[in-house]
Amino acid sequence: MLANLPPWIMGGAEHQTARLVEQWCLMGAHVEVAGFRIPDGVVRLGVAEVRTHRLRSIAGLGRISKGATYLASLLAFARRHRKRFDIAYCRGLADAALSLSLARRLDLWRSPILAVPINARGQGDASFLRSVPFWPQWGALMNRHLAAINLINREIASELDDLGLCLPRRSFIPNGIDVRPPIARTHVGQPRRLMWTGRFEHQKGLDLLVDALRGMNGVEGRCTVDLYGDGPLRQYIADVVASNGLGRVVRFGGVLGTDEVRARLAEADAFVLPSRYEGMSNSALEAMEAGLPVLCTSCGGIDRSVQEGAGWVCAASDPDDLSRALREMLSETGDAWLEKGRQARLLVEQRFRIAEVAARNLELLHDLAKARA
Repeated sequence: MLANLPPWIMGGAEHQTARLVEQWCLMGAHVEVAGFRIPDGVVRLGVAEVRTHRLRSIAGLGRISKGATYLASLLAFARRHRKRFDIAYCRGLADAALSLSLARRLDLWRSPILAVPINARGQGDASFLRSVPFWPQWGALMNRHLAAINLINREIASELDDLGLCLPRRSFIPNGIDVRPPIARTHVGQPRRLMWTGRFEHQKGLDLLVDALRGMNGVEGRCTVDLYGDGPLRQYIADVVASNGLGRVVRFGGVLGTDEVRARLAEADAFVLPSRYEGMSNSALEAMEAGLPVLCTSCGGIDRSVQEGAGWVCAASDPDDLSRALREMLSETGDAWLEKGRQARLLVEQRFRIAEVAARNLELLHDLAKARA
């Protein structure tokens, strides 16, 4: 697998990588992980021990230098290990997929390549690819040498069409999550307790959430919003909250561990996801697994499930529509919230169990390896 891992990067894609790798190991597969943020050695992912490889990348001299050194490192890795692996799984349709496609063209890598785009729209995978120098040539290379592309977000399909990536086989397997015993929920209090977890960055739309709250009359006393995490925009969001007099509505917490996240979810009444764009939000999946309804934007991933009675959906990048959805949400009864939370939990049990998601992925990998043989 070409990816990074937590704790070296604490993003949703990295946590999903760790879950998949652990499950594949439990299913009897031999998995190794190569990435530019992880060390050489052996790491423990849950109950599995996994060999890791560090891909060298020099970031201090600009994007071209970083990309060129990563490319050289991955080409050298591919040449050394081209006979060891049956298949390569690239988490993201970015540097790894580009570099490994070139390695196949140069006969430095012989196994099939499966790529999994992380984000749709915005500054996601398609935007990154278009920004790569000589993109048309790279695109033709990927179109020929990627065996398959798995879409965790169906909105990415049209972006692949626009990019001309039409030859690789496509599959639609979502992200997955551990399903724990359900949390007993019997009432929804006042004020309603909303929650968000993640990185404070532009993609996550927290500035839009503050704008939406600012535009609502009488929001204080009707709800609180707890924001957990860290990131480059944390202080900026805190300043905007203070300057708009929302300090008693929006509250800030630190970075939470896995068990701490579930403990906070158990205390909340709903989860908010105001993102400008997403792939398939792991934070929202965690909230739904904990039996919470979700208010999210129409980012093409988890919103399709939320629309099936598990919460409320509004337009992306639109604070007015987000404000409308918040008003609609807060006007509903506590019993309606509990019913949406039960539906959210049911959808996770039916579609997003990590063991079943990992098994579907592993079956796809086996099929691609057999086709190559």
